[in-house]
Amino acid sequence: MKKQVLIVIDSLGCGGAEKSLAALLNRLDYSRMDVDLLVRSRGGVNEAHVPECVRMLDYRPRGIKARLGAAAYSIGFRLLDAAGVRRHRAETLWALAGWSFPRLRRHYDVAIAYQQGVPTFFAATKVSATRRLAWINVDIATAGYRPGFCGKYYDRYDKVVAVSRMLHESIRVAGYTDSRRLTTIYDIVDTDEIRSLACLPAKVRPLPAEVLRIVTVGRMERQKNYILAVEAAAELKRRGVRFVWHFVGDGSERPTVAAAAKRLGVADRIVFEGARANPYPWFAAADIYVQTSSFEGFGLTLAEARVLGKPVVTTDFGVARDQIADGHNGLIAQMTPASVADKIEALAADPELRRHIAANAAAESNDTAMTESRKVNQLICEP
Repeated sequence: MKKQVLIVIDSLGCGGAEKSLAALLNRLDYSRMDVDLLVRSRGGVNEAHVPECVRMLDYRPRGIKARLGAAAYSIGFRLLDAAGVRRHRAETLWALAGWSFPRLRRHYDVAIAYQQGVPTFFAATKVSATRRLAWINVDIATAGYRPGFCGKYYDRYDKVVAVSRMLHESIRVAGYTDSRRLTTIYDIVDTDEIRSLACLPAKVRPLPAEVLRIVTVGRMERQKNYILAVEAAAELKRRGVRFVWHFVGDGSERPTVAAAAKRLGVADRIVFEGARANPYPWFAAADIYVQTSSFEGFGLTLAEARVLGKPVVTTDFGVARDQIADGHNGLIAQMTPASVADKIEALAADPELRRHIAANAAAESNDTAMTESRKVNQLICEP
């Protein structure tokens, strides 16, 4: 008999967890499972990649209970903020309004929270399931999640999945859950799909040969530190480097980032491309791929850029060195505008260094589409 599986995630936007889930959904063994997908915020660009056999649930809390919960969260959040209490928004939402989320009526063999925060709290308490699996795909300590709050939810899971080796260790040391529950399954990078999508037509404007094309892809949220990218762009312009920098993605920080670009005089050098269902033609067109994140769980876009043989510059966030060997398959910068600009300028000024790093990146093998999807299929279907 097929396993009945529920997967819960906040959205299927342009983030790494969302792209990884879309890739995973296309690698599950549907001869052994039926899958329901609960996406709290619909309309993300990666919904286009969900297989037709996956049933999308229409879960939208309504009625007086939902309105009271929203009001409790809104008022409580403002009061906590005014009192100087700093907690992750997801924790605050669940503490103040988790009671207003209706339970699902159906029982599942396996419930999967494919994201920390509300999906984890929801699948732990609002879903009837024989087994539960939770994914952690961000550095939750740096993100502001508290072990004392989250631990009581992770204790309800049979397995807690970290998406990188260093994240696994960080979760263990911080005490979010005990070691017997922890396992590592890397984010899926489907190399064949990425290379195929990178060849599709897209409106990537041509540039003169002497103008450097820089690309950054990801959600425009505070974690991604786009402000640092804007400040690095201003430093490059001050140094006389000719470049155009494409920001591919969208999010709550876009107005702030756009205002910073105008204030620092680089609005003419930065192109806001918005969220793209297929960002890979921009990867493919890049001379240099840059990631300025403050923290990550894995850093999926770094892996995607390397699949396409692009020299990368990344900030030294916690798990960056899981992927990047400085000077070999990328350059690692400190989290300052000058350092990021230094690394970009070094690549711009030295074509041989660019070729060396690009060749090393392109020569790497990435078989996670096979190995990690096999692990997930086994994890779901085990007795």
